[in-house]
This record gives sequence, structure tokens and C-alpha cells, in this order.
Amino acid sequence: MMAKILLIDDDEQVLEIMTIFLERDQHEISTATDGNRGIRLLENQQFDLVITDVIMPELDGLEVLMWLKLNKQSYHPKIIAISGGAASIDQNELLNMCRLLSADEVLPKPVDFETLTGAVREVLGSRVEG
Repeated sequence: MMAKILLIDDDEQVLEIMTIFLERDQHEISTATDGNRGIRLLENQQFDLVITDVIMPELDGLEVLMWLKLNKQSYHPKIIAISGGAASIDQNELLNMCRLLSADEVLPKPVDFETLTGAVREVLGSRVEG
């Protein structure tokens, strides 16, 4: 199974670790360190899956989800939202907001290899075969 995946997270270490996890599963990975960069990539390329952190400076994951929901492109990638929460917002509330904005799966941080790859396989399901 080979999918084209966009990872968006402001923590470069998290991006590095998730990239290693997902490349082991033979996926092609692109990364962005904030929502603005992520959206620029989404405007120019098609991805099977977008994995975005929710709490980020500048443009956050909720805004990326809204952009994906409202964009006029013909394709709509699957979405996994990941959040470690924030002092001012309850993590469960945040993850529920992601679900309302069409996230296919929401995961709390920290995410381990099994959970991440399991969620990716489940979300992609029949989208990418072979």
C-alpha cells in the first residue's frame, strides 16, 4: 500500500518521527511546518491523506480542516487530526471539533507507531491498494 501523505506539524521532531514511521509502511511523505505551508502544498498537489496537528501558530489545524472542507478542488483527501491539547482548551472538545470539520480520525498526542500506522491503514482503507 502506497499513499501520498501530507504531514503538517509545527514540531519538526514530530514531523521527523512520523515521516520515519510512515515511510516504513512505504508511503510517500511531504511535510509542512505550519498550516499556511500545508495549504500551499494542497493547492499544488493531490494527497491521499492529510495528517495535521491541531494546535499550531499562524494557521492551525482547525483552519486547515476548514479550508479542506470548503475548497473547490475535485479531490478530497482523507484527514487525520492529532492534538496534544492546549491549556485553554479541553483536548476532547478540540478533537470533537475536528470530527465536526470532517476529520476521518482524531488522535491524541503523543501518538505511538502502532496507533499512527493503524489509523492510517484504517482511514485509507480501500483508497490505496497494491
